[in-house]
Amino acid sequence: MVRRPLFSLSLMTTLAALALAGWAASTSPDEWKLAGPFGGTANSIAVDPRQPQSLLAGAMNSLLFHSDDAGANWRLVDLPQRFLSTVTSILVDPSDSQHFLVGMTAPDGGGLFESHDGGKTWSTVKDISDFGVRALGASASNPSRFVAGTLRGVMLSDDCGKSWKRISDPQNSEMQGITSVAIDTTDPNIIYAGTAHLPWKTTDGGKTWESIHNGMIDDSDVFSVYVDRMVPSNILASACSGIYSSSDRGELWHKLLGIPNTSRRTHVVREDPQNSNVIYAGTTTGLFKSTDNGKAWKTLTNIPVNALAFNPAAPYSMYLALEYEGIGKSNDGGAAIELVDNGFVNRQITALTSAGNKLLALETQEGETSGLFVSGNRGDTWTQLRSSHGLSGVHLRSITGFSSQGQILLAASHHLMYKSIDGGIEWKPLPIRRIIPPPPETEKPKTANKTASGTRTTAHTRVTRRPARPVKPKPVIKEISPSEISGLYAIESDLKELVFAATDLGLLKSDDFGEHWLLVDVPGSTVVTALYPPPAANGCLFLRASGGLYTSKDFGDHWSPLTFPLPVGDINEVAQAADSGSLLVATRIGLYSSSDAGATWSADHKGIPASTVSTVLYCPGRHAAFAVEYGSLYERKDTASSWSMVPTSLPTLKIRQLWSSDSTSDRLYGITSNLGILFRD
Repeated sequence: MVRRPLFSLSLMTTLAALALAGWAASTSPDEWKLAGPFGGTANSIAVDPRQPQSLLAGAMNSLLFHSDDAGANWRLVDLPQRFLSTVTSILVDPSDSQHFLVGMTAPDGGGLFESHDGGKTWSTVKDISDFGVRALGASASNPSRFVAGTLRGVMLSDDCGKSWKRISDPQNSEMQGITSVAIDTTDPNIIYAGTAHLPWKTTDGGKTWESIHNGMIDDSDVFSVYVDRMVPSNILASACSGIYSSSDRGELWHKLLGIPNTSRRTHVVREDPQNSNVIYAGTTTGLFKSTDNGKAWKTLTNIPVNALAFNPAAPYSMYLALEYEGIGKSNDGGAAIELVDNGFVNRQITALTSAGNKLLALETQEGETSGLFVSGNRGDTWTQLRSSHGLSGVHLRSITGFSSQGQILLAASHHLMYKSIDGGIEWKPLPIRRIIPPPPETEKPKTANKTASGTRTTAHTRVTRRPARPVKPKPVIKEISPSEISGLYAIESDLKELVFAATDLGLLKSDDFGEHWLLVDVPGSTVVTALYPPPAANGCLFLRASGGLYTSKDFGDHWSPLTFPLPVGDINEVAQAADSGSLLVATRIGLYSSSDAGATWSADHKGIPASTVSTVLYCPGRHAAFAVEYGSLYERKDTASSWSMVPTSLPTLKIRQLWSSDSTSDRLYGITSNLGILFRD
């Protein structure tokens, strides 16, 4: 059995079982199922004011999720894609629960998108189609008036978003990048706009604007502005310099003290809808609450909060868009916060492996450490190992486990190795000890025991004693430090389990779970970037190195180069069938195949485009091969001669890697760029 890892890139939470209420509930058994691990960063959230059980949550990579049961389950919405975009703002039309507006920012601009059928179909808002939108708001006193904070200023609509016009001065450089917006609850002509440098206000619907910064520390990014529903002269603003309040519509600000470390960024500040003396602040260090109008604060959670929305129909009920953790929900004013992530996922899994009867997934997070997740039911549900020790500040890139020793795990960061012997709870740095064998002994010629005259020795002949047997040279153990560890691979041989490490120093091999390593000779190559194990323990391996493709027929002891028609930099992945003679190679310009173990090659473009194929895999349990071209899955049955695209009802499918746990499994796993792990049976 092969443990093939994947490479490219507080409370104990048991992630809920698959129960996607939308597409997943109606899909066939042979359809992709979104498995998680659920959670990840949520950037924005909104509650439908007319139907508060209906929620929308946005994330990076153009991800938008909808829940119609108050967050119990989420389904992915087929939102238009923008490269590296983030859903920064969401508005549900207060007069029409089927009308959604979604703002995005992206390196190429972003835009505003709307749906009039509850998210089934979308169109680009023509007046805001090529520049980023960071904030959206609606007027409480004039529901048809919407306002958008964009990278080109403040935009206004008086017809529920059908048309938009810029109401900020295009010549005012201070008002080009708007970070937040709010409308007075009684006078729709009073509009507030937060910028990357202090707040602004108009009292005439945008004809004129004034800077309102008295009392506020200069150079403050204003992330949110909130207007008191009952007393609109009372407003709050959150900035990188802290939280501010004003009792005269921003003419004079007072900084609210009481939260330690005021240099934190406060992403959102809101009053409790039931009590204006209660204030919530979502910051980069967690959620804070004040019950005395900002004089004293209490920490409710240490998880960073990106956005906050209240349920208008339920007192003290709120939803949180959290960093790394997905969606939080509280029904008691934040005293208890539960994660409601079932179906919401925004994770890039960088490695997947099996260990004993478990699967482990690795997420290289952008925070302080790496995310480790374990599944005991083949990936149906996942649990995060939150109690892991020894990985603080470590960003792992690869991980591998062993079939015979399910508690032993090896993992690697950019250039260091780590080992756990208890299933991932405790981790310790693993020195890379290379064994350098002694040089081979040369046999000395034997000499006969004769006298000087050449006669046989007698009792009177002096006998010369033989010299003492020389001490046999011992191997030298030397600690080495690779600059780049590209991957770890555990392989089950006939005798024992082996583990390989692809590094810039070459291919390392260990037969004692990583305690000692041999540097394997790969002729003509020093840098090894990937190893491609077989689907069965037949000893036939392939690797990609600086010198090209190589093959081994003895579990990696000896390697021979293969002639391949493309440069090694064009090779993405190699897959071999169980018979070890049939090979498929995913490349920058399409698939290549060989039926004679790599002696000859031919382009394999029948039924699949001759463009970038990122991953390819033989799946013996399904009697088929699979390949991914630009995120789309293609299949070729063992008896077929051409490829066919596999349809899916899951929107925005971007499979980055294919994986299978062993040669007998009929479950195919797909690792996506942002949706975690998928599988199909």
